[in-house]
Amino acid sequence: MAETIVPPGSAAILIGVSAYEYAEFPPIRAARNSVAAVRSLLTDPELGGWPAGQVRVIANPISAAGLSAEIAEVAVATTGVLLLYYVGHGVLAGDGGLCLSVTATDPGRPEDSGLPWRALTETLRGSPAHTKLSILDCCFGGQAGSGPLAAIPGGYTLAAVGPDECAAAPAPGHGDDACTSFTAELCDLVAAGLPGRAPWLTFGDLYPELRERLAAQGLPEPSEQGSGAAREFAFTANAAAPGRVRRRVPVASLGVQAAPAVPAGTAVPAGPGPALERKQVGHLVTEALRAAHSVPESPPKAQALVAAATAIRAGDPGRAARLVADACRVAQSIRDDEPRALALAAVTGPLAISDARTAESVAQSLAEPAWKASALAGVAATVAAGDTGRASQLIADAERDARSAPSRDRQATALADVTAALAVIDPDHAEQVAHSIAAPDQKASALAALAAAVIGTDPDRAGRLIADAERLARPLPGASARAPALAAVAKVMAALDATRAARVIADAERSAQSIPGTDRRASALAAVAGALAAVDPEHAEQLARSITSTAWQAAALAEVAATLATA
Repeated sequence: MAETIVPPGSAAILIGVSAYEYAEFPPIRAARNSVAAVRSLLTDPELGGWPAGQVRVIANPISAAGLSAEIAEVAVATTGVLLLYYVGHGVLAGDGGLCLSVTATDPGRPEDSGLPWRALTETLRGSPAHTKLSILDCCFGGQAGSGPLAAIPGGYTLAAVGPDECAAAPAPGHGDDACTSFTAELCDLVAAGLPGRAPWLTFGDLYPELRERLAAQGLPEPSEQGSGAAREFAFTANAAAPGRVRRRVPVASLGVQAAPAVPAGTAVPAGPGPALERKQVGHLVTEALRAAHSVPESPPKAQALVAAATAIRAGDPGRAARLVADACRVAQSIRDDEPRALALAAVTGPLAISDARTAESVAQSLAEPAWKASALAGVAATVAAGDTGRASQLIADAERDARSAPSRDRQATALADVTAALAVIDPDHAEQVAHSIAAPDQKASALAALAAAVIGTDPDRAGRLIADAERLARPLPGASARAPALAAVAKVMAALDATRAARVIADAERSAQSIPGTDRRASALAAVAGALAAVDPEHAEQLARSITSTAWQAAALAEVAATLATA
């Protein structure tokens, strides 16, 4: 029996994939909760005893190659126990081997876009760790225990199911805080302990009880592979053992230092230039998607996915379309009516690029006139390039709906969206609509959008519109209205006068930082970061990273990437 739970030189890697780009892989909300539960179990000083710094969480990795490199980086530096936990979709490759999926895994070619277990096996084999533990909570996890690569010296693998079985979803009746059935039962078993057993529990102790518990509930039985010292590693203190004595390992004695959970090999560009900007865009999109996929469904999550799609559309239109479709699914899954309508209104325009009919159908389904108007305007702006007549009809419908909205604020927001769509086909009418908006902040945003539409053909008019918009935005009494309005002005102004735009952005940032509410401040800072990218990308990225709300940080990083990509 081991003298301590966590020997020196140990490291744990917990991987959870809850969101996917391809519709064939449904989201696994329980994956996010399962990773959190396992981390809590490991770092509990009365159970797992792992120092928090030795437990690395990797949430929603985008790239299989990046994930593989990150695992290898830890594995090669680990001399004690190497623990790998994975929860997500497991798929079978053409040769029947197990592949662990990542967010961008293509179901049509999992061996190329996922992480094959055979490759991970070689990484584990190459690690100097004397004990190598794997816990696989995924479909076909038992496949890892079969074949010539199954036996890893010093290794033990616990899988949620057998080689040819699918894993079980959370039990019915559980909400958004549920874990997967397998991980929930494992964590419950560890938390309860085994009466009458030794003070330390090994996988040899836990596995038979875990299998019995799952089978009693009619759930798939787990499978295991490995024996000897790895199976008898003291995985946890026995919570049911009386008078147990915990022997702790000082954090300083552990040899592996946990690195930030970012893709291996990613670097922030140090200077300007198209090549570096392309690298920065890719870097920001990756981090934005990772952050976005780690939060529950919300308007900022949908916004982040759409902005990421905008950033990569020119280089990878197929992936961009998948991200927009994912954003639409996110929006439709939001439970509360108003946030759902807000998110759908933002998604329909980008969705129309690849599926105008579905986008229009989604827009028409919205009951509230203002959000319906915004959604129709977004579709119109997208289809205008190919079908001016259809765009004109959609805009007419959108303007009618906007003006019928009972709320003054929502009417203003919708008319601003109508202005932006109308600017593409009829700038004169667009300016009339913009000036009819009663709310000064939305009027300023509408005039800025119109300026952006005409800047290439009529820079003098654009300059006048921007000046009018700035005059409206500066005296706004509330920082939560002034900051995004100034950001909208500065984003367009940057193309005409970068120095002046920088001053406007500085004012917008000061206003945003003064907003008391966390979410309102975060949304304003995201708008400022997107504008700032046009004049100072490095500061824009720093500002985006400073946002404490994960959802809005994701949106901000994606907005910065989109601004850089379309500049």
